[in-house]
Amino acid sequence: MLEIRMEMNPTLEQIKRWIDGLEREVLNDLTEFWDDYATPALIEEIARIFATEGYGTWPPLSPQYERWKSKYYPGLRMLRRKGEYYRAATKRGDAGNVYERDKDSMTFGVDLGHFANAFSFPYPAALEKGSKTGMPARPVFGTAEQSQVLANNLVAALKKYLDKTIMKETMRHFGSRR
Repeated sequence: MLEIRMEMNPTLEQIKRWIDGLEREVLNDLTEFWDDYATPALIEEIARIFATEGYGTWPPLSPQYERWKSKYYPGLRMLRRKGEYYRAATKRGDAGNVYERDKDSMTFGVDLGHFANAFSFPYPAALEKGSKTGMPARPVFGTAEQSQVLANNLVAALKKYLDKTIMKETMRHFGSRR
């Protein structure tokens, strides 16, 4: 007779250590989640907002500015004249990008001081709400904050992270025992 017999008989103490390990691994340090899961989901959503011009909600360019832009920067979409804002908003580590994280929290955005120094005007801030000089609001980060697509992608990213982390911790505690 050929047979395969499998048993798993963890002790109560082993199960307690496993649960404690999960808590330490999953809840006490989220840097891997921020780096490898949440940030890519956020960058993907911000890039989508630029590509769709705010999911089609941004007001059109003024006729005068549109003529000027099509002459000097033909074929480029809104907020993409030279690409500084787009790169700062979508590329971790680029000039003007802000990415800070620790085990409990993450901050991702653009450095308004960088834009104020480079362009004498922190235009990403004006674009979020509009300016007193008549620049209409074309929000990027405000749109991302309200995005159901981003919320769904972050939930999916968290599930992937938890699945991986729980599996890793499970294998560490109950993996091959010979």
